[in-house]
Amino acid sequence: MRFSLWLWPYGRWGGIGGMVDAARRAEEVGFHSISISDHTIRPTGPEGEGLMDEWPDWAVLSGALAMSTTRLRIVACVVIPYRHPVTSAKQISTIDWLSHGRLTLAACVGWLEQEYAVLGVPFGRRGKITDEYLEAMRRLWTEDEPRFEGSHVSFSDLRFEPKCHQQPHVPIWVAGGDGPKSIDRTIRIGDGWMPMGNDKPEALAKTIARIQEGVARAGRDPSALTFRYTIGLGESERALGLLSGEIARAGGGIESDDPSSTPVFRGSPDEVATAVERYAAAGFTELAINPAGRSFEECMDRVDWFAAEVLPLLGTDY
Repeated sequence: MRFSLWLWPYGRWGGIGGMVDAARRAEEVGFHSISISDHTIRPTGPEGEGLMDEWPDWAVLSGALAMSTTRLRIVACVVIPYRHPVTSAKQISTIDWLSHGRLTLAACVGWLEQEYAVLGVPFGRRGKITDEYLEAMRRLWTEDEPRFEGSHVSFSDLRFEPKCHQQPHVPIWVAGGDGPKSIDRTIRIGDGWMPMGNDKPEALAKTIARIQEGVARAGRDPSALTFRYTIGLGESERALGLLSGEIARAGGGIESDDPSSTPVFRGSPDEVATAVERYAAAGFTELAINPAGRSFEECMDRVDWFAAEVLPLLGTDY
C-alpha cells in the first residue's frame, strides 16, 4: 500500500510556501505522492458548497511542486474537457519532462455544470469529449508526426515536443464513479482507477474485480493497474463530505447510503492501521490521505502522526 497527501482544501496551507513545505515533509516521511485537484471557479450558489474559494491552476502548482521535490510523484486530477487537448498535452508532457517522470494524470470527466457553462463546453457531451481528448493527447505523446481526426479536435502536419519523460506516456488513471462508461474507459486505456465518493471497501472490491477481469479479457495485465481511494484522517472534514455528496449527485462519483460524508480514519494507531488494511484487502494499492485541520500546523501534525505511528504497523513497502 502506498500513500499520497491530498492538498485540497488549498487555503489551509497558508499559500504556496506552505504547500511546498507540506510536499517536502510528505516526501521526507515516506509518502509516495502528493495529489492536487482541478477547478477554475466556484459557483456562489448551493451547488458550490464544499468547494471552497481557492483553486490555483493545476499545471502551475504541479510545476512548483515538481521543482521543489526530488522523489515524490505528483498526482494531478485534471478535468479533461475543460481545455483544448493540445494545450493539456503540452502542460502534462512538460511537467513530466521537468520532473524526470514523476507525474500521474488522473483524468476526470467533471461534474459541475455551472463551471462547464462558464468555460463554454457542452456539459452533456463531456464523456465523449473526454474520450476523444485523451486519444488525441496519446497521439501527441507517442507519434513523431501526430495526426488526429475527431468530432471536437483535429490536427496533422505538426511536431510535438517535448514528449513525456515516461514511456510511452504518463500513467493515466480514470477518476470518477463506477458507472459503465467510467469502467469501460478504465478497461480500455486506464493505468489505474480512482473512484470518488463514499462507499464501503467491500462494495468497492467488487468493482475492482470487475475491472481486473475486463482488463485481462482485453489482453492487458490487471496487476499493473493502480487502484486508489481518498480518505479523511482525523475529525470529519465537512468540506470533503459536501464535495463527495455533490460529485455523487451529479453523476460523477459513487452513490452511497450517506453521500454527505466520506470515509474518515480516526482512533488509535492500531485502529487506523486496521482500517487501512480493509482497503488493501479490497484491492486498493494506494490511499490518498486528506488530513483534518484548518492550518498548516494542524494538518502536518496529522501527517507526522500517521507516518510515525501508523506506517510502522502496516509492514508494507509504502
